[in-house]
Amino acid sequence: MSLRLTMIGVMLLGISLSIGISTWLSTHDSERQIEELFDAQMLQSAKMLELFYSAQPPEHRRNLIGHPLLLDIKPAKVETFQEDANAEELAYEQKLAFQIWNPQGDLLMRSVNSLTTPMTEFDVGYRELTMNHRLWHVYTYYSKASDVWIITGQRNDVRDELVEQIMGNSIVGPAIIFPLVALLMIFLSYWLFEPVQALARKLKQRSTADLTPIQMKLPSELVPVCDAMNGYIERIGDAMVRERKFSGDAAHELKTPLAIIKLHHQGIEQSTSAEERQLHHAAIDKGIVQISHTIEQLLLLSRVDSLAALNAEPLAPELLINEVLNDMLPLIESYDWQLQFEQGLKLQGDGFYLKLVFKNIIENACKYSNQEGPITIKTWAEPDNGMAVVQVLDSGPGLDEAACEQIKERFFRAAGEQISGSGLGLSICAQIVELHKGQLDITPGQPKGLDVRIRLPLA
Repeated sequence: MSLRLTMIGVMLLGISLSIGISTWLSTHDSERQIEELFDAQMLQSAKMLELFYSAQPPEHRRNLIGHPLLLDIKPAKVETFQEDANAEELAYEQKLAFQIWNPQGDLLMRSVNSLTTPMTEFDVGYRELTMNHRLWHVYTYYSKASDVWIITGQRNDVRDELVEQIMGNSIVGPAIIFPLVALLMIFLSYWLFEPVQALARKLKQRSTADLTPIQMKLPSELVPVCDAMNGYIERIGDAMVRERKFSGDAAHELKTPLAIIKLHHQGIEQSTSAEERQLHHAAIDKGIVQISHTIEQLLLLSRVDSLAALNAEPLAPELLINEVLNDMLPLIESYDWQLQFEQGLKLQGDGFYLKLVFKNIIENACKYSNQEGPITIKTWAEPDNGMAVVQVLDSGPGLDEAACEQIKERFFRAAGEQISGSGLGLSICAQIVELHKGQLDITPGQPKGLDVRIRLPLA
């Protein structure tokens, strides 16, 4: 759909409707006013004839009985109002008629173009009738002073002609102006939409590697569009930087265990005893486990990155954590677990992804804690900020403040780290919690260990 054509079409339609409605209203109003004007003129003509008749001497009026006065009208040179003429040349006189009758039915006076019989009945008022195959408007007037009936008539085409002339004049102007307005609107539409075309040309000319902001002068209406595009380009650039960093880090994480596997494979070929081969096999198995774990974490990270929406519902954190602990048996049964759950606590979240978060954090707590030290899992509500809190506190060596701030970054490994891992687990957890509009806080434990707190919206 073309916005330009739609705009032109809507505006032209609006102009057409406006002209059509105004023309109809003006014509209708003019027709009504013309009717009133000519009706008043017939009444005025009847009163003037009354004065003319009453001014005649009595003997002259008596002589009119049987010898009616006939008013002759000379032929006209011009038939219609559209033709230029003066009043003497116009045929308007021939379109008027009158009669004067006494109450006894004697014709006293008439115009040459009227009948010798009454044009209408002797009853005061306006009427329409057909005379000589033409429609006439007539008015019947009774003069009490002269005791006569006066009938004035006017042909209908006089009124129709004026209405048509007024309608024609009201149409001619718009008919001339409308095409000019249409051409002007087409020109303006192309001129006004030129910045859009310029923006489109600039975008087409950009290379795929050009992620710099668009810089061009635009109308104020297009500035938000340009700003949105620049924001979109900036987000794409940031995403590409993250992807390149992610690809490089992933390649590095996979390259190290692969190099170890290759080295130990060569060691098997060069080993001279079963004990040496067994050591090399164990190292290869450890490298394979590490690669498998890293790939699983990468796949999970990719899945979380592409996650558009969560299947959030009210959940009890106590049930989710118990399910995770049961799934991890018997690997964790030798640890000292201290569970403190607030009864009836409900949070809003996606059960599948929250179990991944709890599993990852609990696994880390087991990795870094000795079996003699306690691992505490505690839940409570923070009504003031509308959050439910899940705390996992281990008894391991812990981290300093600087490492705690970086530990949620992808592939981050603390200095001197001896326990194997991909460095992706807590980054994935932080992203899932963020999708839940929550917060993952990691601080040094007191007096030791790591204090992990997951804040999620209350249900």
